[in-house]
Amino acid sequence: MKAPDKIYIQTHKGETISSKWTTIPFRDFENTEYIRKDALIEWLRKKYETVSWYDEKMRHVTRCVGDTSSSGKAQAYQSVIDKLNSM
Repeated sequence: MKAPDKIYIQTHKGETISSKWTTIPFRDFENTEYIRKDALIEWLRKKYETVSWYDEKMRHVTRCVGDTSSSGKAQAYQSVIDKLNSM
């Protein structure tokens, strides 16, 4: 069984009022939304791979040896992935 990417916990004024959680937001109560760390990392890795691939192709076509805007994006994605993995 795959873990849900998001879960919701019933809250009131920032205080948790139930230990129950659901994958669908509660209708009549405030909700605190939690996102699974692995789901974020998976999404970021796909973005990183796409940007890295594009950066590599652009370097080949333009013979660019310095940083490109794509390499900056790839570095940003990787730093967020590293931060999430360290938590």
